[in-house]
Amino acid sequence: MRMKNHRKNNRLGGFLFRIGMILVTLAMLGGVLSSCAGGTVAPTLTVNEQAIVVTDDNGMTQEQIALLAKDIQESKNALTVREQLVAALRGYDMTADGFDDENLPEAHPENAAAYALSVLKKYEVPTFNSVEAMTPADVQTLVNCFKTTVATEESIGFFTRILTWIALGFEWMINVLGFGSFILGTFVFAVVVELLMLPLAIHQQKNARKQARLRPKEMAIRRKYAGRNDQKTMQEMQQEIQTMYQNEGINPMASGCLPLLISLPVVYALYYIVIDPLKYMMSCPSELASALTTFATAPQAAGGLGLSLQSSRGTIEILSYLREMGGSCPEALGSFQYFTNSGSCLEALNNILTTHAIPNFSIGPVNFGLTPSLGTPSLLWLIPVLTFGVYFGSMKLTRRMSYQPTTANDPGMGCSNTIMDVSMPIISAVFTFMVPGAVGIYWVFKSLLSTLKQFIMSRVMPLPKFTEADYRAAEKELAAKEKGRPAKKPSGTRNPNVRSLHHIDDEDFETPALQSDKKGGQGKTPEVVQPEPQAEAPATPTAEAETSKGAALVNSAPLKEDIRERKEGGFWKNRKKKEKQDTQTGDAPQDDARSHVAETDDADKE
Repeated sequence: MRMKNHRKNNRLGGFLFRIGMILVTLAMLGGVLSSCAGGTVAPTLTVNEQAIVVTDDNGMTQEQIALLAKDIQESKNALTVREQLVAALRGYDMTADGFDDENLPEAHPENAAAYALSVLKKYEVPTFNSVEAMTPADVQTLVNCFKTTVATEESIGFFTRILTWIALGFEWMINVLGFGSFILGTFVFAVVVELLMLPLAIHQQKNARKQARLRPKEMAIRRKYAGRNDQKTMQEMQQEIQTMYQNEGINPMASGCLPLLISLPVVYALYYIVIDPLKYMMSCPSELASALTTFATAPQAAGGLGLSLQSSRGTIEILSYLREMGGSCPEALGSFQYFTNSGSCLEALNNILTTHAIPNFSIGPVNFGLTPSLGTPSLLWLIPVLTFGVYFGSMKLTRRMSYQPTTANDPGMGCSNTIMDVSMPIISAVFTFMVPGAVGIYWVFKSLLSTLKQFIMSRVMPLPKFTEADYRAAEKELAAKEKGRPAKKPSGTRNPNVRSLHHIDDEDFETPALQSDKKGGQGKTPEVVQPEPQAEAPATPTAEAETSKGAALVNSAPLKEDIRERKEGGFWKNRKKKEKQDTQTGDAPQDDARSHVAETDDADKE
């Protein structure tokens, strides 16, 4: 009973452990993928009513401007309306037909009110019809109430500080070991990470060797269930294999999930460091980095840089553009109409860029700080191709050099491996279109180094190899264990392995029907015929009663002599032979059974 409860507890613990590992793995993997594919949350407009100050130059009242600002805030195109109002204030009509932000026309600030009214009409702001008179001062007041203040300093949290320490090491590798090249520094960083993960790889290889040594025993168990693919049989087979591993002190699930659980946080951290070097490597406050992104992506008509970033996260693309512009923040940020403290933002960013040099993201004509675009063919398209090829080849080689669970009696395992070999490289290649090229290059480096590490491990600690004789020996060992294992005692029946003296000779009296059932119908349970109850014998036995009693004794309790006669040639054959001998000698034939019963009765009386 204790052993049964212990096995139940082991099964429940193993089940809960697997569920926990799967949930943690999916949560971490989902975080990484959502970070790669997801974009930043779109900012919302807030109305600062204290900034609504009316002077003699205004044509609208304070209440009218406040109501108009509220309607713009609630509009579904609020951000677009705000940037086009800023452009109108600077003298550009972005609602005009054929307006090109890359080739700005001549500015007319005196027409700011007319351009602003055109914007309100295009996006159907409700209070547009109630505006009677609007001047450039009203446009300026309206823009001022949407301005925000950027924090140029912030307190660093625990996890951000850890990422900052890692990023400082990364920056040192770029500047010293990589000679200022971000790509060479990324390669060095990937090598360092693989070296730090080496103890885990050694532990994993040792577990793989232990598990590989049990391959003959596992194959013996699978061959025992060969030919049966029903669900119950598969569950029994898997349970027997798991019991074998538990008895040997090996947990295949733990050895497979542990490296993934440790490597996923590393990948998660490295992604943020590579994607956002301005924040983690250069210690730029989050709001200031977001302000730089807003300034870089704002239209040139609104005073921004007009950059179209393929990646919606991080600052690596912006830094690559700033390096091409001279390595400093443009002076246009000082007069940017989105922030109340634009001048302070410009000064803080220039101090950061002066203290920390912007690394070189390019190798030749290719700028790996940019993101590959499906609509614009470029040399960056080589990164998805390299990612797919390297991942595909790496998975194939790694599977050959490392221990893989057998797919015998489990055809779904082989199918899943084939799907993984194709789907994972495709997914990785698709994600390289969502992140800067430097991230894809890091994935390529990491995959190549992991394959090289696995090759070295397979040579230093090779997996055992087995011959057909080893598999046959394991099958014989399993068969011997199964033969020596006592059968389970069914409820309400006697143990078939313990022979009772009362039934010791039952097998000698098997009828031809039972013998044919055993020969032709294996696995069938012979029907047991219960003897009919015997009637009570009369007080004074007669010859007929004696005869019936003797017949009952012969049928219910045969003797060894009769058994021997039956074995040697059959009872009736020996009787006919004896009758023939009596006829030749002249003796009258007698009923052997009756005389035998009479002798038995005399012996009982004595």
